[in-house]
Amino acid sequence: MKRYHDAPGNMAFRLLIVLAVLSPLAVHGAENNPAVWRKLVRASTTVHAVFLSRTPQIVIYEEGLVVFRDDDFKKGYRQVQLSGEDRIKLYLTMQSNFGISSLTNEWLENELPYARSIQEPFREDNDKVTIWIGLHTPPSQHTFSPSLLKARSVNEIIAPAWNAMYKFNDFLSTFTHPDVAPYVPDRVEIAVQKLPGYMKDQSDRAVGWPLASIDLAEVKGKRPRGYRTLTGADAREAYRLLTEHQAVLSGGQVYLVWVRPLLLDGLP
Repeated sequence: MKRYHDAPGNMAFRLLIVLAVLSPLAVHGAENNPAVWRKLVRASTTVHAVFLSRTPQIVIYEEGLVVFRDDDFKKGYRQVQLSGEDRIKLYLTMQSNFGISSLTNEWLENELPYARSIQEPFREDNDKVTIWIGLHTPPSQHTFSPSLLKARSVNEIIAPAWNAMYKFNDFLSTFTHPDVAPYVPDRVEIAVQKLPGYMKDQSDRAVGWPLASIDLAEVKGKRPRGYRTLTGADAREAYRLLTEHQAVLSGGQVYLVWVRPLLLDGLP
């Protein structure tokens, strides 16, 4: 059986050549070409957490920008713009350690009988992790429960691709960098609802809504919860406010307003 690191080595060479000629881009200009992203959706969670989880936990862009947060929303999104050398090191590290050029749906499917034969007993749950890899053609998307990935990862000789996917998931979920900076996006989505009665104690802590051009009553409308995409300066101002405060006063009404950055084109 062919192991993932025995796949043709031209992928690493091609990455080296492509990355060497890419010029560094401005932070916001680089948010166009994702190379890898990871999203985690937990089984039992609040509506707020579901809203936030629609945005990936980490996106690695081809140009070297990495935007990420922790899975438990304890910290806001952070970013690091890798230099040309560090960018090449990251891609080649992912290839060397996880064989990402081989982590395709087809590879995992071909290995499935072996993975099932050696997988350890596990308790299935409804947590789902999705990893999208754009470093092969066509790109691949993988959605599994973390417990299933762990159960099938126990033998890198029998099921090397499943072992690599499990380790790659862990790598993405714990990514950090010494040069991180706060991330302020140019595109966000807000969710607006009337402050629920059981949260009336937050009314006294509500902050004024600073964007006169965005009417929160109109965003909410007659629905239980309304949504609006903001861009540019409006997005940046809303993100700075709403990552610190959720209770917002506008037009004499207190609203609960949430915000999530839109990191990928075409991902709802």
